[in-house]
Amino acid sequence: MLNKKVSPVYTIVAPTLDDCRRQLYDLHGTDYTITGHHTVPRGGFLGLFQRQCIEATYILNARQNPVQTVSTPDDFQRSRDELLRSAVDANPTQSLQIANLNKTVEELKKSLTSRLDTLATVTAAQANEKHPTIQKIEEILSDNEFTFSYINEISNRIREEFSYADLDNFDIVERRVVDWIGESIKIAPRLYRKLPHVIILVGPTGVGKTTTVAKIAANIILDARNEGKPPARVRMVTIDRTRVGAEEQLRRFGEIMNIDVDKAETADDVKKIFETYKDSLDALIIDSSGYSPNDYENIGKMRTMLNVKGLDADVYLTITASTKAKDLISIIQNYETFNFGSVIVTKCDETSAYGNVLSVLAEKHKSISYITDGQKVPRNIERASVVNFLTRLDGFRIDRIHIEDTFAEDK
Repeated sequence: MLNKKVSPVYTIVAPTLDDCRRQLYDLHGTDYTITGHHTVPRGGFLGLFQRQCIEATYILNARQNPVQTVSTPDDFQRSRDELLRSAVDANPTQSLQIANLNKTVEELKKSLTSRLDTLATVTAAQANEKHPTIQKIEEILSDNEFTFSYINEISNRIREEFSYADLDNFDIVERRVVDWIGESIKIAPRLYRKLPHVIILVGPTGVGKTTTVAKIAANIILDARNEGKPPARVRMVTIDRTRVGAEEQLRRFGEIMNIDVDKAETADDVKKIFETYKDSLDALIIDSSGYSPNDYENIGKMRTMLNVKGLDADVYLTITASTKAKDLISIIQNYETFNFGSVIVTKCDETSAYGNVLSVLAEKHKSISYITDGQKVPRNIERASVVNFLTRLDGFRIDRIHIEDTFAEDK
């Protein structure tokens, strides 16, 4: 029994059934038979604006001449054309437009990719090859012992605010960087409180708290005299139980300035002194014990000792100008329990680099009230100012007139 040969089924799509027949005639003459047809959607963009077309199925009629059933290059070409035509919309104009659009999109993609690659190459080159101006600024900041994070912020800000070409003008960049440093320095305002004005100095051992207490007391007396006011009534108190000779040192200062000095060993002592003299004093200044920043126990005890109702004290954290950044961060964190309002920077005469202190205080949002630069009482202490710190920077050319005008409120 012979197996019946089954003819392959083909499809073609056109706007109408008549269009299908015309296309089939152009392809096969009369050697075809349509076996069925149905409506299908075609065209549109992202599924929108589609239109209905006819998809017809057909078979090719068997030819009488067997020789013509042999495949030839022309037959292969015709079969390929059939497949291509069946895969696209029957509208030649629309097909051409889509092809042109696809070609344009591909060209734009290639162009954009090329430009992005070029831009990335330039940007990477600029990032890897740091501009000499930025390098020099970073070196000066490093020489002044600013922290790595502070220097990095300055460098990033330079890149954000200056074009690569503008960086060639070092003087303008340098001037702007000095302004940024000045803006990062926070100066504590003068405080005017109801009497008595209670002042407490806290901080690690060896930072010069006792001498600074004496300087502040002496300047309160001198300020009243210079302003034509009645003599200032000042009293000093020491609660330092750790340093040998601390009480004696403060008493010597008191004798020179004719200021009474008391010693307190407990919270009750502090409370008694405050209650006894609060109505007859202009200022009560307390010198505290110096502890390691990591001596949490004694720092906590001292905080409890000074927690006297109604004291309402201004607390200053006292640090030296040469304190390392890492140590200063630890000091600030562990003395935070005193809720100090601002910082006194001492021993400024013992270093020429202040970047470490300025960096950390800027990062911790802490203000500066006073600086001291020697042991002489009542001299060697002054109100902190942005201008003073900027003029102490090494390596920067400082426009004195400009910074005094810019930071005049801190003079």
